[in-house]
Amino acid sequence: MERLIMHVDMDAYFAAVEQAEVPSLKGKPIVVCGFPLARSVVTTASYEARRFGIKSGMPASAARRMAPAAVFIESNPQKYIAISLKIVSILCEFTPKVEPYSIDESFLDLTGCPAVQPHGVAALATTIKKSIRAETGLSCSIGVG
Repeated sequence: MERLIMHVDMDAYFAAVEQAEVPSLKGKPIVVCGFPLARSVVTTASYEARRFGIKSGMPASAARRMAPAAVFIESNPQKYIAISLKIVSILCEFTPKVEPYSIDESFLDLTGCPAVQPHGVAALATTIKKSIRAETGLSCSIGVG
């Protein structure tokens, strides 16, 4: 039997968590970083902030110059870990073979998994996306190979 592996990657994870928690932030450029800004780097940026050229790892002070109207939020690792654990528990509802790769990525071994039937792996990916969104308010990208 050929192995079937699914990769789940949360979209702009830290920024998306902040936007899900505070709905008024949706659609706004969000930069998650440490504080003080003068000595910090960008952990992640929302897609809206990325349009200004802001990227993970760049100095937060440079990001502030690129997008002065962006909302800068202090990173909250404990919150991100708690939601990551929730996402992993959602994934485990579909298969026990879940391997977290990072705080916002996991691999699922779907080889011989009954959840793939009867509608196939694409339908399962859609179901997983809907479950994650319903339970966390977050979106993800899924690849299968």
